[in-house]
Amino acid sequence: MREARRAGRALRAEWTKLCTVPSQLWTLAALAALMAGVTALTAAGQGRARGTPADPVALALSGVYAAQLAALAVGVAVVGSEYQPRVIRTTLAAHPGRTGVLAAKAAVVTAAVLAAGAPGVLGALLAGRAVPAGQGLRTAALSDPALWRAAVGTLLYLALVALLGTGVAAVLRHTGVAVGATAALLYGPFLATKVVPMSAHALHLVEKASPMTAGLAVQTTLPGTGPAPLGPWAGLGVLAAWAGAALALGWARLRFRDA
Repeated sequence: MREARRAGRALRAEWTKLCTVPSQLWTLAALAALMAGVTALTAAGQGRARGTPADPVALALSGVYAAQLAALAVGVAVVGSEYQPRVIRTTLAAHPGRTGVLAAKAAVVTAAVLAAGAPGVLGALLAGRAVPAGQGLRTAALSDPALWRAAVGTLLYLALVALLGTGVAAVLRHTGVAVGATAALLYGPFLATKVVPMSAHALHLVEKASPMTAGLAVQTTLPGTGPAPLGPWAGLGVLAAWAGAALALGWARLRFRDA
């Protein structure tokens, strides 16, 4: 019972911190806006190019490439913003259980990103269908189960990206450095596959191990059109493994090193 009360206090404290920092709220709003807005722009560009998308569902959720930057910013800031002015010492004095503090931060990040991402993903689906339909291009039917699997998977992807940022911030203890490192981890392998010559075997290995490329396989609804040679949930599992490893390293540093 005592542990439950302590965990509840830690959750309330972290939620209060998140909700009383305007920059965090604006970032969450930007996540939803980027998800829907970038999808609409991408869909409009596809129409101007007069090309039929290989996977209409992936096109309808393409705003995730920009929205994930807002998600990781939230995940990083929840931890990193407490280290630069050393507010973390006050947090740990109020809640001595360091494992509980990091768990509370991770839970609050997950809830906030899911809450902000849900309307963004729904808006992206609507925009990603309406714009191509108005240009006479093929769109995915709302009754298609694969579309909703991809939508739910995209929402989970955003939450996992935020948790990856939380873990990296707990390791590096600096907001700017953690944002840069997490962004490099997401976009770096993807860009490398575009500019570095490599064999098909090496390309597949990089795609399977990359947190972004593998994770976004969850959007694939047509065979042979995904960003990685993985099944939808297997790809999301790769990102979950990255996020779990980052959180484990962050926990170890918080648990065994001075704040």
